[in-house]
Amino acid sequence: MRKRIICCLLAAVLGIGTLSGCGGGANSSTPGTKAAGGTENSAGKKEGGENVVTFSMSEDVYTWDPMGQPVVPFYSIQLLIYDMLVRTDHAGNYEPGLATEWTVSDDGLDWTFKLRQGVKFHNGEDFNADCVKATLERGAFNNTLNMNFLWSDIESVEAADEYTAVVHCKKPIGDMLNQLTYMPMLPAKALAEQGEDMFKTSPGTGPWKFVSWDPGNEAVFVRNDDYWDWGDQKSNVDKIIYKPISEDTTRVSSMRTGEFDLISNIPPDQVDVLSGTDGVTVDSKPGTTISWMALQCGQGKPFADKNVRLALTHAIDRKLIVESILGSGTPAYWPVMEGVTGYDKDLESKYNQYDPELAKKLLKESSYKGEEIYFMAIDGKVPRTKEVLQAVMSMMTEAGFNVKLEIMEGATFVTKRSAGDYDIAFSNVFYNNGSPWRHMITHWLSDSCNTQLENPEIISLLTEARQTIDRSKQDELLKQAFTLMMEDGGRMCYFINLDTINAYSNKLSGVKLYNDTIIDLSRVMKN
Repeated sequence: MRKRIICCLLAAVLGIGTLSGCGGGANSSTPGTKAAGGTENSAGKKEGGENVVTFSMSEDVYTWDPMGQPVVPFYSIQLLIYDMLVRTDHAGNYEPGLATEWTVSDDGLDWTFKLRQGVKFHNGEDFNADCVKATLERGAFNNTLNMNFLWSDIESVEAADEYTAVVHCKKPIGDMLNQLTYMPMLPAKALAEQGEDMFKTSPGTGPWKFVSWDPGNEAVFVRNDDYWDWGDQKSNVDKIIYKPISEDTTRVSSMRTGEFDLISNIPPDQVDVLSGTDGVTVDSKPGTTISWMALQCGQGKPFADKNVRLALTHAIDRKLIVESILGSGTPAYWPVMEGVTGYDKDLESKYNQYDPELAKKLLKESSYKGEEIYFMAIDGKVPRTKEVLQAVMSMMTEAGFNVKLEIMEGATFVTKRSAGDYDIAFSNVFYNNGSPWRHMITHWLSDSCNTQLENPEIISLLTEARQTIDRSKQDELLKQAFTLMMEDGGRMCYFINLDTINAYSNKLSGVKLYNDTIIDLSRVMKN
């Protein structure tokens, strides 16, 4: 059985590898190509003295609204143009940002933030308590926003005085500080006057100003010389350019030729190649990003049957895919990994283990009669996405599934997933600062993938955990909820814990690369 699956796997990899090779190995632009500010010279600067940093990740930004369900690159980009009330070291610790200090009431319902004075937005507007009120109440009360549910437990925000904001909650928000680390503060006056049109210019208080966006091609930012927090770390870079490149080989080859100063989502099999490239450093570490498959469980759908869900999870040899295709990462048998609240090594080992005979048995005993399974994905969610998903298809086919795979661009994927127009939707999520709540709130307490599968006991445990500020008690409640998720086989089939692999030019300094995939270029220097 295992030999047959390996044969299917290798055939898929070879087939996709051939197709990928036809897609072009290098970017259309190379060092010396005309760019804003002139052409690049051998010193890595632009003619006219402009110092430019260009970086690439695997996805484009498809909305500039922080509440618009942004993709992973946006979390890195928002560190350029915005500030948050609270900052994080991505290891479970918090420090002042636009808030200089904070307190929470004994019942966990009222959070008081003292605010930094003398800070201005890029449009000249002053930052104050009205901006906190406008930002958080927009998030809490505007239910047309994709990420509204993250803040639905806010009752109101009070501007107690010009530089004191009090957040009144309907229920305790145990993850309040973590959530604030990715909630950019917005200018109240511009937001009131312009509404969503404000995001055409995205005026933040951050060290970089938004200049332009050419969808699918590039986004451009220039240094904010008046940034309130430069101190002695002011960047010598004049301009930062972001270029989304979904094709792994194109991104890597462009890094090797010097077109990019930094890239992310590097395939493990390219690490040695990049490490051997003069002037390039590769940074690889175990990550806190997990890939998963949302399962559409609506009435009449194959995955409405628990046996079909469990058959899928036992059909996939995660270890084989990690070792034979990815070459990095670890199999994911549990909703979170080590270092994230709710992880339990002993419990993890009990679930989702590869067992093709059990998968066939469960499928035979289910209501599944060979209907086509529509499997959709975005390219770039894992290294060598096509090869990985073709291997999953081969394993599913071996177990008795009839699968159709479609790989598409991000905006279409999100639209179809939100509408429930799929059977399997392959994606990933990063756990910021060791917290699982971004995923739990987005995909469990709110069924944003429209899986149409409800389990009141899981929801009850997650709700209690979310309202628990005590981290150890929260940890135990999450373990109970995760156990029920594994026993039920849905809404998600967890797949691989991804390593975080980035590469950057040795000309750069001041870059912070975190294991949750966030890249902080806010104080980048280029020699």
